[in-house]
Amino acid sequence: MLIELQWEIPVPDDLPELERTLDRVAEACFRTEGISGAGFSVRIVDDEAIRRLNREMRNVDAATDVLSFPTVSFPAEKTARDCPKRLRREYDPYLRCVNLGDCVINLNRARRQAEEYGHSLTRELSYLAAHSAFHLMGYDHIDEKERSAMREMEERALESIGITRDSDGISHEQLFALACEAMQNSYSPYSHFKVGACILTEDGRTFKGCNFENASYGATICAERCAAGCAIAAGARRFRTIAIVGSTAVAWPCGICRQVLREFADLDMPVIVGAYGKGFVVKTLGELLPESLSPEDLGVDTQA
Repeated sequence: MLIELQWEIPVPDDLPELERTLDRVAEACFRTEGISGAGFSVRIVDDEAIRRLNREMRNVDAATDVLSFPTVSFPAEKTARDCPKRLRREYDPYLRCVNLGDCVINLNRARRQAEEYGHSLTRELSYLAAHSAFHLMGYDHIDEKERSAMREMEERALESIGITRDSDGISHEQLFALACEAMQNSYSPYSHFKVGACILTEDGRTFKGCNFENASYGATICAERCAAGCAIAAGARRFRTIAIVGSTAVAWPCGICRQVLREFADLDMPVIVGAYGKGFVVKTLGELLPESLSPEDLGVDTQA
């Protein structure tokens, strides 16, 4: 793991796999900056704890959303990529990486901001972790020029893992492009029909899948269920959107896949379907699976 997550308050039930998500964020930030072998700690605190830190460290009596405490001091107009020797001096044998410092995130403030911006708490925490990561790598926002450069790096890093500022987290075009990437890994020696899929989950994560066939034919797994399996294994329980692409024709999901998607999605979930290089159309899951049997019909909570 590239980050060490420390909870200084009780761990809430609505943040499954947060450490894994923030690790992906850290990896994306380091990749965007062009460094490797680095890491930092993330402490999750409440309003009072971060207010106390602000008073002690900055003489500011306020409960802010995030604080960053770098271990490396970079020269003016230099960032981590420009200073490999300084980074090497901060190698931590316990963490087995270059320790960039500490990130302190106020969970209470993050919740309020997620509600204000209309996106998930996981996505807001991802933004705050990315913001802190670039602070730890020497970026700042004292003036407009610095602020613009730092914001560009944050956006590039987050967009590379499918996290954007819009309310849906990712556009239909971006999700379809990810499905096209997944299609390239298809194992389809019998049908020669490659299919790729990408699921956007309620908490803003994306999971790709491809079809893989079998000599028995019946053991073949569709791209949609492959992507769903990856999402479920990572702790996701609600799907927001799915994109599906076929190599030579539109790859409409089969009946089994439609029912599997219904287990974890509402009937108004967009289903983006197209053929490689030929664009896509968007239907709702309800259009593809009317009069469906849902977990709610049986009194089951899929998020439990």
